[in-house]
Amino acid sequence: MISIRTVITRISVHATRGQKIAASVFGIIFLGILAGVVGIGALVFSAFGAVDAETGFTDSIEPDSGGVLYGGAVVFAAFFALIAMVAAVAVVIFLLQTFRGRATLSGTTLELTGALSTRRADLASAPVRIDSVPEYVRGADDQVMSTGRRIPRLIAGSTSGGLLRLRLHGRDRGLLPPDELNALADAIESGTRPEPDATYAAQAAAILRRLASDPIARLT
Repeated sequence: MISIRTVITRISVHATRGQKIAASVFGIIFLGILAGVVGIGALVFSAFGAVDAETGFTDSIEPDSGGVLYGGAVVFAAFFALIAMVAAVAVVIFLLQTFRGRATLSGTTLELTGALSTRRADLASAPVRIDSVPEYVRGADDQVMSTGRRIPRLIAGSTSGGLLRLRLHGRDRGLLPPDELNALADAIESGTRPEPDATYAAQAAAILRRLASDPIARLT
């Protein structure tokens, strides 16, 4: 068993200052454009309603002409408002993930903070394993494509239930630094578990150390 001091290690999965600045600029421009479009749409719709009230469309025209047109405008406005709301929420979540997203190893407790929640796992006792997922990038033509590489992940049972998933790649698409990978391995090896969790934990720690010493190593 390895003795672990209460050392706080910040895992290098957080956004860099440049990425935060770029995300802020994108968010401000996108939300500004969205607000402008919504504002113009609201003005057009209110003007349409004012003309409708002045001409008495509701009472003076047949249901299959102006009434249908007005009803269609209402449906379109509601649909557009829903799309705008979804887009705004998506951008806000993206910004929250960029600014809040981080992972910290405090002693043996791994804390992973996302856009809206924080998960914790005690790596000394939680069930842990390593798996991998395909890596995708966005090409020059804005198409998402696979690089053919796989990104290793550390998966641990969260103290609040569910699973904590930590990608072992930083924002620069490279593996985490060796000292961080070894710190994760030390935390895993510092505790004991019943079988088969003990075997999976030993395998996970061994893979972490192999990745730390040989970045070219790939999961099989």
